[in-house]
Amino acid sequence: MLFNSFDFGFFLVIVFAMYWIIGAERRKSQNILLLLASYVFYGLWDWRFLGLIFLSSVVDFLAGKALATRSNKSARRWYLWGSIAWNIGVLFTFKYFDFFLENFRSLFGIEASEDYYFWNVVIPVGLSFYTFQTMSYTIDVFRNKIKPTQNFLEFMCFVSFFPQLVAGPIERARDLLPQFENKRTFDYQEAKEGLRQILWGLFKKILVADKLGIAVTMVFNEPEHHGMLMLAYGSLLFFFQIYCDFSGYTDIAIGTAKLFGFKLNRNFKIPYLSVSIAEFWMRWHITLTKWFTDYVYFPILRSRKKITPTLRIFAVIVTMILVGLWHGANWTFVMFGLVNGIILVVERIPFFKNGEVLQKKLYKIPRVLSFIYFFGIAILMSMFFRSNDIAQSFLILKKWFTFDFDSHISSLIGIKLLYLIALIIAEVLTKDKAFPLQELEIKFPKPLRWAIYYVLIFLIIRYAEPKEAFIYFQF
Repeated sequence: MLFNSFDFGFFLVIVFAMYWIIGAERRKSQNILLLLASYVFYGLWDWRFLGLIFLSSVVDFLAGKALATRSNKSARRWYLWGSIAWNIGVLFTFKYFDFFLENFRSLFGIEASEDYYFWNVVIPVGLSFYTFQTMSYTIDVFRNKIKPTQNFLEFMCFVSFFPQLVAGPIERARDLLPQFENKRTFDYQEAKEGLRQILWGLFKKILVADKLGIAVTMVFNEPEHHGMLMLAYGSLLFFFQIYCDFSGYTDIAIGTAKLFGFKLNRNFKIPYLSVSIAEFWMRWHITLTKWFTDYVYFPILRSRKKITPTLRIFAVIVTMILVGLWHGANWTFVMFGLVNGIILVVERIPFFKNGEVLQKKLYKIPRVLSFIYFFGIAILMSMFFRSNDIAQSFLILKKWFTFDFDSHISSLIGIKLLYLIALIIAEVLTKDKAFPLQELEIKFPKPLRWAIYYVLIFLIIRYAEPKEAFIYFQF
């Protein structure tokens, strides 16, 4: 069930009405409804994987309880690593097994017949998101940062909450779990804000991301027929496509959660205004960046008594490669992570006098130059991320560095760019807000507000292409 479908609209209205009819005084009944709604929502993708999300909930719930009742460090580590082994094992089995098997066969020259088949299964939707969410719960309990919940119903709701189940934000137990444990009351203002944020998310997804996707697909389906400018332009469009697609989903998720009295963490802060790659990762997919920082980067640094520059470099590179692999089992994602890691390291090198690093220097030079620097790297990152395989990535790189200018980009310039420009202007002018339509009644009189709503709704319905799944659903 896609957020950008009428099916989800009907589903949301029904669940919303039932939820508030039950009433805030019957919190347990509300939680049962949310759990059932979440399992129905997920089961409509593929009911066979409902057992998997249930087992993940059971494993980490029991691990959390066991960690709370054990004082022996060795025993607590066993429970922690048991939970981690389950979560990583599930990820590896469904997402990476074929990738490693195929590379093993290629490495050792093992040939397979044309009807070769071993473990070609569909990747469960949202697997990486809810797995990381449950795993962080167990780690935080082990570190004594949170107390484990004793209520299995509330924990299952935390794992499977349908607004953010399939593509985040990746919520921590300390933020989301207490919201299931506490009473929620209907807030009319929050509900209005939620609807506005959903509307803005639909605009970004349907009118910008999906429209840009048509041009991007045209370029990347046949890169051998395009020259340097077209390929660079296609990569730049993909950068904005994936931003509008993923942040559009996030806006819908956060807005939907507000309708039920929940607050989710912000996941994007206008990343295209970044002037460095370090700043980009503080603005892009923020909950994933924080997850890898807390559970991968810092543990690597703490693994040695003395933190040396070499250890920091190693930690950055390993963390970013894993960030790349998190997105999918493809060498293009490994290169995406590696390139980001190398650039992050370079930005921390003191190239300039007085030991000033590149990252700080980028804020002092003219803004135009820092933007050129950032978008040049963004185009490179987007190319690796969007390429079908590593061979296509190298083909595009070859065309870039041989300066093949046989390109005509006029066919890709049209109304899609008008929507993008409108989005950028709206977000930049309201950059202090979570989204451009927030608190709209403070700025505009009621007739003008409703005119804006009607125009957006009309454009979304009138110019919607056939429903496209959100890009991050595959991760």
